[in-house]
Amino acid sequence: MRPLAQSEKTLFLILCGAVFIGLNMLGLRAFLQARTKVQQAMIAAKTELASDHSWLNLATTLQPAMNWVGSHPMPEMQSDEASARLLKLEQSEAEKAGLKVMEENLLPSQDIPDGSSVGVSVKLSGPFAGVVRYLFALQTPTGWRSLDKLALRSDAQPPNVVAELELRQYFHPAAASTNSTHPAIP
Repeated sequence: MRPLAQSEKTLFLILCGAVFIGLNMLGLRAFLQARTKVQQAMIAAKTELASDHSWLNLATTLQPAMNWVGSHPMPEMQSDEASARLLKLEQSEAEKAGLKVMEENLLPSQDIPDGSSVGVSVKLSGPFAGVVRYLFALQTPTGWRSLDKLALRSDAQPPNVVAELELRQYFHPAAASTNSTHPAIP
């Protein structure tokens, strides 16, 4: 091999420098992309960790509610029995509050995550104070009842109101062959 001339050496060094700079630019670009991906992964991990902490905080916040539910279990009964009890309770409380039952319909039973529920749709007429007493009597947490819908409007007779509501009773379905005593529903 012959010795390189001075101009060839200069061109060779410039070519090697250009290749070196080009490879460094590609490497730098790959490094910056990898660093961006790592930063995004860290942000995603921090977000997920914060979300996990919020669930843990929620669990500790809900602990008193879970203790209450454990100390006040849902009553055990069959769907027909629950419907009959709810209808009887609804009628007796309306009578006690001085309300006239204009219309009532049993709603179909529904399965919920921890049991079942039955409902009744009611249309009442009477004084507003009677409606308030009626609602306070029916909605007790230990009774496992809730008011799903409520609509109030004036009646044709001035001091009276017409209330349309849906009331739900929650319960655990009792085993068909078990004749156990049912917890009292206040």
